[in-house]
Amino acid sequence: MKTSHFVLALLLGAARAYVQPCIPMSTTATLVSSTAPGRILPSSTVLLHTPQPQASTAPNATMTIDIVNLHGTDLSLLFVVGAGYSTPIGDPQPTVLPLSSTTRYLYPTGWAGQITIGPNLNSNGSKIEGSFTGPPDIDVSYVDGYTVPITCSSEGVIVTGCNIDLFMNGTCTNEVEGPVCLNPARFRRYGPPTCFFAPCEAAAYTYPEDNLANMSVLKSNLVSCCIGTLCKAPARQLSTPWWINCTYSK
Repeated sequence: MKTSHFVLALLLGAARAYVQPCIPMSTTATLVSSTAPGRILPSSTVLLHTPQPQASTAPNATMTIDIVNLHGTDLSLLFVVGAGYSTPIGDPQPTVLPLSSTTRYLYPTGWAGQITIGPNLNSNGSKIEGSFTGPPDIDVSYVDGYTVPITCSSEGVIVTGCNIDLFMNGTCTNEVEGPVCLNPARFRRYGPPTCFFAPCEAAAYTYPEDNLANMSVLKSNLVSCCIGTLCKAPARQLSTPWWINCTYSK
């Protein structure tokens, strides 16, 4: 979120993490209406748009984030809420999102926080960041580190994120167990990113003020995020000349 990495980083230092089973969309009785339809995933052999959330399943006073896992393996989700902000509906806690499944989470007015996603629970992994303190705000962040590619859409348009698997694209010089590639530029407010992270610059946050990655003032409360290289990329990812503005230094 715009200038949010510094603000949110301070808030999340005192943040709480939350734990309950990940519930597929077809059975999210405690999160959304029990009539919410199941989701049939397209063939994994085609390039996918981030699935669009179902309409009319959440009240206007909530922000809905759907997450579909197309990454090729089960993934862990870790939820963090900024200190002083509203708790997600259902109080979700660290959980597993199985391959080829979709889940849904609802956020009340006054929420701001993160969903960290990766093969294992690691707070430095790839993140979905959002807030609902005014118009809905969403971004994908690799500022702390990278684990999996994520993109998010609203009203059928990809608005943030990067579908490149950076582990397959380059060499990480700061890899830790997970695997997680720690981001050296997390302490460089205005970048530039290292060349490992640079292909996603301006599409996902690759340093704290990489603000082109942020999508604020969404017109819809419904957001859908997709994990994997088969997810559709935002246009600015495709046009970013990442090889010009990066450093190989740690």
